[in-house]
Amino acid sequence: MNIHESGTSKGFYKAMPIPGAAVLIVLFLVPLFFTLSTAFLTEEGFSVSRILETFTSSYTIRILLFTLFQAALSTLASLMVALPGAYLLANYSFKGKRLIKALSTVPFVIPSILVVLGFVIFFGNNGFLNQFLMKIFNLSTPPIQILYTFKAIILAHTFFNFPIIMNLVSSYWEHMDLHCEMAAWTLGAKKSKTFRTITLPRLLPSIISSASLVFLFCYNSFAIILVLGGGPQYTTMEVEIYRLARMSMDTGGAAALSLLSIIITSLLLIWYNKSQKVLARTESYTLSSKRLEKRPTSTLGRLLALLYTLSSLLFILGPIISIVLRSFMASSTRSATEIFSLKWYRQLFALERGTGHMGSALEALNNSISIAALVAILTIPVALALATAIRKKGFASSTLELFGMLPMTVSSVIIGLGYFIISNRIRGGVGVGYTLVVLAHMVIAIPFALRTILPEYRKIPVSYMQSSLTLGASPMRTFFLIEVPLLKGALLTGGIFAFALSMGEINATLTLSNSAIVTLPIVMYRLIGSYNFQGACALGTILILVSTIVFVVSELAKGDSNGR
Repeated sequence: MNIHESGTSKGFYKAMPIPGAAVLIVLFLVPLFFTLSTAFLTEEGFSVSRILETFTSSYTIRILLFTLFQAALSTLASLMVALPGAYLLANYSFKGKRLIKALSTVPFVIPSILVVLGFVIFFGNNGFLNQFLMKIFNLSTPPIQILYTFKAIILAHTFFNFPIIMNLVSSYWEHMDLHCEMAAWTLGAKKSKTFRTITLPRLLPSIISSASLVFLFCYNSFAIILVLGGGPQYTTMEVEIYRLARMSMDTGGAAALSLLSIIITSLLLIWYNKSQKVLARTESYTLSSKRLEKRPTSTLGRLLALLYTLSSLLFILGPIISIVLRSFMASSTRSATEIFSLKWYRQLFALERGTGHMGSALEALNNSISIAALVAILTIPVALALATAIRKKGFASSTLELFGMLPMTVSSVIIGLGYFIISNRIRGGVGVGYTLVVLAHMVIAIPFALRTILPEYRKIPVSYMQSSLTLGASPMRTFFLIEVPLLKGALLTGGIFAFALSMGEINATLTLSNSAIVTLPIVMYRLIGSYNFQGACALGTILILVSTIVFVVSELAKGDSNGR
């Protein structure tokens, strides 16, 4: 008997989806309604003219085509970097394997503003990589000049997304049995032909599914395009929505473009879900036996493994370490040599007077910590209520799970636009502005917290709760004394993820906030715009510290989960 269907617990668990669903309706669907309704409201009243004009505009079509083009090229570049790594991880055992797997999770937990800053500091004309190459080869000009170009966008997207493909494909690949390949080898087929005709077709579902997800992420990219693009010629849908809403103050045009973006994103999600279903069907026969691992026996194999490990270290850790190092450097004048200094940290913690935007750094840090703490505290009960209701089998729980993940189908820029439109109608003070920022961050964090809690919830044996009820405990008492303690690890992990997401969130915050609202990513964005990269690095180091804590906690949680 399912615990959620017993008579004593039916009422309690039946009421569980109400608070979570109500929060999502108020915080997500209502702002989205305000956004989309604005697209249909003109000076003449309700009209579809703005929609038709936006959808058919040559300028909109150009932006849409460029958005799709850069997403496709970024996905292709991510595939080119990821597939060799997936091959190594799935087929070989070598010293750097665990290191590559650990490093590949880094882009998952760092905010996009850190990616932007890291690439400026590491790949910029005066970045660490160019300085190193100029010294080694005695060059007078930087050999790598890609910053604020289309190449920088593709490179940043590749860094941010190739681990997704590498992890998903390697995980799928290493569980594929070798029966078909061994049969082909027995019949005399060469390894290259076997790979091309047998292995690759079997891998295609995982490649297509992971590439579809990366394409979706690149399509919705915002901060990377906004900063590294360097000009209007690289405007994408998300950047144009922000520009229309905040720079041109054309909320109607931004809303119309948001509607088009949601339609495109929905089509991409349908395609991704379809690829996931194909992948799920093929998994039924690929998980039949574990793939035997082997060490690279040839010199070439060892060399390739070493090169890929070193490249991963440089590509992933280079920009991150550069941020930390640059935060401890300062010069007395623009032309003077940079030396070790705690100047930016003294300004950050108000130990000396901050220059420029650094004057608001401590306020931004306090605001970000306060907002993130509130988001974590408020998000976890909502996610837990949804997870409790979803755990019940049936159509309603499946529908509720889809509803809980719904905010992931809309970009955070559009979520921010909805709250920006509401803030214009409320016209409250700074306190109202910060409240709206907290609510917007909650909407973004709820699906991630739900995805963290729900798998662990489903692992709890139903017999635990049945025994508690049999002994006379009420459903509520059972929930708080049995279920919640067993979920404390997942709740902690979900809370930390929500905290980190809020600390690093810039897309919705930048779209929603005004000059009076300052958070850590907002001040970092302003510092980057004013070329105070060292100050931005000091703030970025704080975000790296938060991201590191998230990484460590998530890895420990995985270990605990595997140990149970």
